[in-house]
Amino acid sequence: MKALILSDIHSNIIALEAIWAREHDADAIYCAGDLVDYGTHPREVLDWMRAHRVVCVQGNHDRHVAETFHDTALWHVSERVLQWRHHNARRLAADDVAFLLALPEAVTFELDGIWYGMTHLYRNYELILSRHAYASFCRSRFPDMQIDRLILGHTHRQGIMTLGEREVWLNPGSASYRRLDDPDQEAHYCIIEDGRMLLRSVAYDCRAVYAEVQRQRLAADELQVAQWFFGPRSE
Repeated sequence: MKALILSDIHSNIIALEAIWAREHDADAIYCAGDLVDYGTHPREVLDWMRAHRVVCVQGNHDRHVAETFHDTALWHVSERVLQWRHHNARRLAADDVAFLLALPEAVTFELDGIWYGMTHLYRNYELILSRHAYASFCRSRFPDMQIDRLILGHTHRQGIMTLGEREVWLNPGSASYRRLDDPDQEAHYCIIEDGRMLLRSVAYDCRAVYAEVQRQRLAADELQVAQWFFGPRSE
């Protein structure tokens, strides 16, 4: 069985489609949260998730955008201070927001005899670095379940951490963008096939995303960050 593991899509439908073009033979798709915010196509991403029956957990940005949708001041925020969460909330319908709010904090699933637990984040931007921390966290998120492997998102930092024989966690990285200390502009994700975890990335058309970002009317600092994520890199 082949499973596609995603996280931190952030309304980037172009990157998502690039991943799917390469991995369209996946039997199942899982997403560790942050489907929306900091990107230009929130509704298209949610439509894609529903159409492909992706098993998702709720990320902090999913919750923030959904809460912003219900803010009575949403349509009165001036462009001078408009943030991405406002931008995304204005582009969603009530059923989209209901979808985001209904996403669970954590899910478990089995692939090829291995039990996985998936949730968006550990604690802020910290990493799980000990077996004790791993066991404590799994007990709190997945009570009464024996988790063989843990899937996390949030940090946008792709990697697999092996802490012990049964203490392994992975982060597929962000399908959209990196942190400011990492200039890589490919879409990151993970494939799990026959128990093997394969970290992958694929190039996508950042120019198209950048062009769309430039057309948005947002606060200057919000645009500046997104322009760094998707803009041209100097050689």
